[in-house]
Amino acid sequence: MKLSRTAFLAAAILASPAFADDAFTVVASGLQSPRGLTTAPGGRLYVAQAGTGGNSGAITEIRNYWTSSPKIRDVVTGLISVGDEGEFVGVDGISADSNGDMYAIMALSNSGVPIGPTLLGHLLKVNTAGAIRDVANIGDANYAWSQDHAGLAPNDFPDTNPYGVLVQPGKIYVADAGTNTLNIARPNGSNQILAYFANNVIADSTPTCVAKGPDDALYIGTLALVDSIVFGPTATVYRVDLQATNPDDLATILSVATPWATGLWPINGCAFSSDGNFYASQLITNAGFSGGDVVKIPFTNPASHTLLANDSLVFPGGVAVGSDGAVYVVNGSAFVPEGEVVRLTNK
Repeated sequence: MKLSRTAFLAAAILASPAFADDAFTVVASGLQSPRGLTTAPGGRLYVAQAGTGGNSGAITEIRNYWTSSPKIRDVVTGLISVGDEGEFVGVDGISADSNGDMYAIMALSNSGVPIGPTLLGHLLKVNTAGAIRDVANIGDANYAWSQDHAGLAPNDFPDTNPYGVLVQPGKIYVADAGTNTLNIARPNGSNQILAYFANNVIADSTPTCVAKGPDDALYIGTLALVDSIVFGPTATVYRVDLQATNPDDLATILSVATPWATGLWPINGCAFSSDGNFYASQLITNAGFSGGDVVKIPFTNPASHTLLANDSLVFPGGVAVGSDGAVYVVNGSAFVPEGEVVRLTNK
């Protein structure tokens, strides 16, 4: 994912994360490297836990998440978790369909991390009982694509790190933070690249999340961590018009993504609300690796950026808008002993 993790980790160790704040209420705690977050029918939230090494990855259900006593249980345990430049990665992105089934994306790939056959880089379908079906090997396919197109990012490729996922009827979209691509996968296992997000001045764009907008286009947030530290907020939300995509034409793949919102701090998760607001977690809000927050961007005015959590979050991750209309976000997605899911006071 190329987050310049050595400096990131050093700053994290120096930070003193204090999760308690009037800006939010804790919904679930004690989570290990929590990343993606999604709502599901029946009053449920699901959070992906990348784990702390070995087979410690998990997918956790939070039922009745808007109440003072939510019910929490692990739906899946034993997923692979590996160290990657100072943190742990594993099951990173998660999205639920209208039936309550989940699609989860695993980080990295077997091609890039040759430790034997694993689920790294695979797209998984998980039902509410915890049964897993391997849908597609996104990681190895993207790693091969990056080898074939090494000239696009000669300092980075070959690389892959599938990270964000969005399920829609009959299709699943994956944002790859290593290959800098947006993929479309289908339940039959087919997989194609729809869009490529070009490098920034210093480092790669690092797309981390994908959300569907009110106009049925896809909106993809980028991390742009290194450039944001050096130049100020550089992260971008790109718009991809699905009607304009052509996975068989490289020129279209390279040009179909257009900037929608710019000048943002590194984005780690995103979602739209039913009233058309875009919410994105910002990993940090200053060059000193602190002040995580969630930014609200109205669909009709992408130049308007409103912070909701008083810079009180610590390396926030996935974002979801609940059936109660509140904004939920992962707090402490990396480099802290335990993470949380919290409900923001502001919307």
